[in-house]
Amino acid sequence: MFRPALAALFAATLLTPAFAQEHQGHWFGDGEGQITLDLDHLQNDIYAISINTIVPITDMGGCAGGVDGEVSLTSEGGNFFVENEGYDALLGESPMNQRYCEIALTFNEDGTLTTEEQGGCLYYHGAACGFSGTLEHDAAGL
Repeated sequence: MFRPALAALFAATLLTPAFAQEHQGHWFGDGEGQITLDLDHLQNDIYAISINTIVPITDMGGCAGGVDGEVSLTSEGGNFFVENEGYDALLGESPMNQRYCEIALTFNEDGTLTTEEQGGCLYYHGAACGFSGTLEHDAAGL
C-alpha cells in the first residue's frame, strides 16, 4: 500500500535536481538587444534570475538595462514579475505606467529559452532595447 506512494516520492526527488541542473546557469542570445540571463536554483521551483540587455552605442544611440529577482519555474517556464520602481499610482495604469515589469520565460523543445517582455519594463531599459529574445544555454558555464 505504501510502496507506490514511496516510489512516486522517490522518483519526484530524483527528477528535481536534474530539472534544476538542466535550466540553471548562463543563457545568451539576441532579440531586442544582446540578452544575457542567469538562473541559479535556490530551492524547489524557485530560482534567482538576472536578465540584462544591451544595444551597443552607435550613431543611432544605444541602450542597456537589467533586472533581477526570483522566479518560480516549471519544466515549461514561468513568468517573472518585478515591481516597477517608476510606477506612479496617482496616474493609474497605462502602457507607460505599469505596476509590474513582466517577462514570460518558455523552455523550448530545441533546448532554447524564449524570453518575451509582456510590458511594464521600459523603466529598466531604454526605448531602443528590451528583454525579448531567444537564448541558448551555455552548458560550459555549469
